[in-house]
Amino acid sequence: MISSVIFDFNGVIIDDETVHRDLFVEVLAPWGIPLSNEDYEHLYLGMDDRGCLSAAWMAARKTPIPEETLRELIEIKSGLYGARMEEGLPLYEGAAALIRELARTVPLSIVSGALRPEIESALSRNGLSSYFAFIISAEDTPRGKPDPSGYRLAHEELVRRGLHKGGPEEIAVVEDSLQGIEAAKGAGMKTVGVGHTYPLSSLSQADRTVPHIRTLSAGIVLSL
Repeated sequence: MISSVIFDFNGVIIDDETVHRDLFVEVLAPWGIPLSNEDYEHLYLGMDDRGCLSAAWMAARKTPIPEETLRELIEIKSGLYGARMEEGLPLYEGAAALIRELARTVPLSIVSGALRPEIESALSRNGLSSYFAFIISAEDTPRGKPDPSGYRLAHEELVRRGLHKGGPEEIAVVEDSLQGIEAAKGAGMKTVGVGHTYPLSSLSQADRTVPHIRTLSAGIVLSL
């Protein structure tokens, strides 16, 4: 029986994957680092800022990105994202309703490759902050998805707070990316793949798939 639910953020709650892609292109362009839509979709989507920028730099220059440059690009991208957030970024239809429905039954948390201020700002703007017990963000883990460390850390935090007494197999994760599903499965958790970003046929590793979060009910998640 599922006794806790974890949400990814980008591409599951907030509809901003194309925004992230465009901002990666923008911050890398002055350095002569190309990033096509196809490469982003197939190679980098689902990675956190550090992972995507590092991988794109290595692919183009065949050498690791200097740490100082990486920090600079992450800071620039975060500022640009904040400006876009001020303009308004939409939630996926049905996301808020599902969050509220699940929160009446089980504790909720977020595991995301996004930066904490980005997540907290979006949740606050949409009146969703109180529904989540905690957030595991890019700042909390040394490696992003598909590495399972973020989800393992979330399990540990749930247990530490007394919100979860079982193993990771009693936790359900809602994800939109291949990397995210791989990370959650690597941590031993159940997964629901939502088809916001990839075709459902690409999310076959998930325990359950749905075409859109508006078609996902609390009953489906809790019955995994």
